[in-house]
Amino acid sequence: MPRIIPPLFFFLFTGFALSFAGQPTAYVVNSTGETLSKIDLTSETVTNNIVSLGTDINSFPNQIVIRDTLAYVIASGTDEIQIINLKTEETVRFYNTGVNTNPYWMAFYDSQYVYVSLLLTDQIARIDLIDGSISYINTGTAPSGMVIYDHKLFVVCSNYDFINFNTNPSDIHIYDIGPDTLITVIGIGENAQYAEADAAGRIHAVATGDYFSTFGEVYIINGDDYSIVDNFPVGGSPGQITIGPDNTAYLAAAGFSFAGYVFSYNALTGEIYHDNSNPIQVDLNCITAVSYQDSMIFTGSFTDYINVIDSSGQNLAEYAVGSGPSHIAFNYLPGDINGDFEVNILDIVYYIDYKFKGGPDLPWPRWRGNVNGDYTYNILDIISLIDYKFKGGSAPRIGATWFEVFPE
Repeated sequence: MPRIIPPLFFFLFTGFALSFAGQPTAYVVNSTGETLSKIDLTSETVTNNIVSLGTDINSFPNQIVIRDTLAYVIASGTDEIQIINLKTEETVRFYNTGVNTNPYWMAFYDSQYVYVSLLLTDQIARIDLIDGSISYINTGTAPSGMVIYDHKLFVVCSNYDFINFNTNPSDIHIYDIGPDTLITVIGIGENAQYAEADAAGRIHAVATGDYFSTFGEVYIINGDDYSIVDNFPVGGSPGQITIGPDNTAYLAAAGFSFAGYVFSYNALTGEIYHDNSNPIQVDLNCITAVSYQDSMIFTGSFTDYINVIDSSGQNLAEYAVGSGPSHIAFNYLPGDINGDFEVNILDIVYYIDYKFKGGPDLPWPRWRGNVNGDYTYNILDIISLIDYKFKGGSAPRIGATWFEVFPE
């Protein structure tokens, strides 16, 4: 196969064409302000309140997912999924999940289906983004965070008691995607709300605790046999989790009156770097932490600032955004193999170098390299990218969210 490289290079450089490009941008959901902000990461300029979130006040937006040029935002208070065209910065559609369902978290399976946890009705909604239909799956009490791995949906059910306002031991409900049948239920710690997958195919679930006597723990579940392979305390009251390209897990851990906290540990070994005894300090009440492609971590706090830190906790940048930043996403492009936010000939050259010449690995998130959407990273993706660039072929596929972390 490597013998085809010289003619490929000749063809590429004589048939050069430039595709779409974009500035690296962080989009921030402002939960209290109910608006979207954006941070141009090249010029380091902030534009606040570019889009209103939700169709009414008290929309309480809490999650954003970006897929190509569309942003999907959950508005929990108004029971909606809002779709925003990032090129025009206009809302193009709302999906309503039902009155008082309180959608909480999304996980995309592919370009057609997205799963949404419904906190107050103990269900998951499966939305068909092509025909707009919504089906419902009964699950445990107070489903919250979700993650997809190997065609399976892992749903964290906190079992929170909304009548008496009590926390309880939590469960992870695991479903076979397609038939959407329940495979098994795993019991974990108190008041778990969020989960993330690591590079070894394991699910990391964060048990927040009751905020005053039972404190934070992490549970690591084997994504193939569903066993709990590790469990350790981190203290405090951690919530959202992100795992970066350096296999470090970061937890947004609220904090006290003088600072916000971020905890971190090695996602593959469980070695703790920062917990409640030596947290990374950011602005007051850290509510979100999201990894960027070069191992920087973007954190959002209720002082209305985004703090950017490195793995040691050093503060690299600070941006004033809207009121109550609660989640962050980046405008990654499918087919952007080298991570420069453009899709052009350099991506083909990078891919060939990676596959056949021992060049650097695909940058994180790796799903950008699954150009044809077949769940692998190989010569077929190179051919698809060439076909797209020079023969009018299909555009790169967005791919499933679990491509973000899993190797070929």
